[in-house]
Amino acid sequence: MSRKNLLIASLSLCLLTYVAGTAAAKTAYVTPWKNAYPGACTTLKNAASACVLCHTDVPDLNAYGSLLESNNRNYLGAGSADSDGDGRSNTQEITQDCTLPGDMASPNEDWKWGTLKATYR
Repeated sequence: MSRKNLLIASLSLCLLTYVAGTAAAKTAYVTPWKNAYPGACTTLKNAASACVLCHTDVPDLNAYGSLLESNNRNYLGAGSADSDGDGRSNTQEITQDCTLPGDMASPNEDWKWGTLKATYR
């Protein structure tokens, strides 16, 4: 095998390994989260699938992702905390407000207004 072909084969193997690892990680984290919060709005389910629910930039975790990591991914157990310090518990943000629990900049309205907005997203 020529050096060029060996290099191409090696790079292809690295890429496949990376993609497979990323897909496995998404399934291992996202599916249990969606099972824990079946009533979460589509926006948050999409955020979980895109890894932005828990990450600022993969592999860096936001406050919610750090809490889940330290809590052994106990999704419901992390619900009573307020990861982003916006005055709303993680569960309230996920189930009522449709806002990101690890991002204080995520909309922070009165829960009734957030619930109304989430209904029409």
